Amino acid sequence: MPDMRTTEKRSSPHFTGECDFSAENKSVKALLDILGGFRLLAVLALLFVVEGCAVRRVPPVRYVPLVGNRGDSSMEAILERALTDKNPVVRLDAVRLLGTMHATPEEQRRSASALGRALKDKDENTRLEVVRALANFSPDIAGPYLMQAMKDESIRIRLQVVMVLRRSYEKANAQVQAVQGQ
Repeated sequence: MPDMRTTEKRSSPHFTGECDFSAENKSVKALLDILGGFRLLAVLALLFVVEGCAVRRVPPVRYVPLVGNRGDSSMEAILERALTDKNPVVRLDAVRLLGTMHATPEEQRRSASALGRALKDKDENTRLEVVRALANFSPDIAGPYLMQAMKDESIRIRLQVVMVLRRSYEKANAQVQAVQGQ
């Protein structure tokens, strides 16, 4: 029987080489079959597909809750665990995705809480991305974390906080102007 594996040469800032997509797809399918969760699909897509083979050549199974484990298996919990990964690219991806999870006030609180803990990350670029992500949340939820970020040793982080606050003020001011203009 011929070998049905397909390999493709990929180049990214994090990886250059060949990726065996058939093996990767089989591992994703097997994992989905075992877990059978739809919520995990988005996280798995982020961790397996977004960067192609990139740094994550071996599937990061440790972010997926174990079958039968009673721990929190929400996307926020999985991404919060990804925030502690040793690879800064994984942490940065987790921060970016958490920054988009603001549909409900409860989801905002959980995501902002995880982002607040990520403000202690050793990588300055990750902390900078956390501040940018907090701009997507309501001021009453993001405020305490932005205040914490103002104590950062990096001037880049503190300047980003000021820019986020300026944009937030401009947005609120435009809304007030629109209401008064009616």
